Amino acid sequence: MLMQMIDYLIEQDPSLSARRTIDMRRYIVNRWSRTHEDPIDEDAVALFLCDENRGTLTDKQRIFARECREEITACYRNAVFQMFQCGEMMRRHLVSGPEEYCRIFLPQYVASSSPRVTACEGLCASI
Repeated sequence: MLMQMIDYLIEQDPSLSARRTIDMRRYIVNRWSRTHEDPIDEDAVALFLCDENRGTLTDKQRIFARECREEITACYRNAVFQMFQCGEMMRRHLVSGPEEYCRIFLPQYVASSSPRVTACEGLCASI
């Protein structure tokens, strides 16, 4: 239920929704290019992301695009959840800021040699 609410929030914000769609298209095209010899049509991917019944993707490409779309959707959900969690923990004074949040909850992304983690660096690294 929480993840559905996060999806709804992303979809209701035109900027976030557009950014996610752009990221999905880039991810699909990039990942396809790394694993296949034949290119995938970026415009067909964009049409597919708007309406699965449009575009000229093959069945194999459609399946691939659906899988990639779900991966990006899950990443966005997780990132938004982590930002909410960090904000709430700061509000309750459970952590002093994003740096402490990342050190505690995302230690795998915080380099020990780094003296300071920027406000969203640790959160973005988990995507």
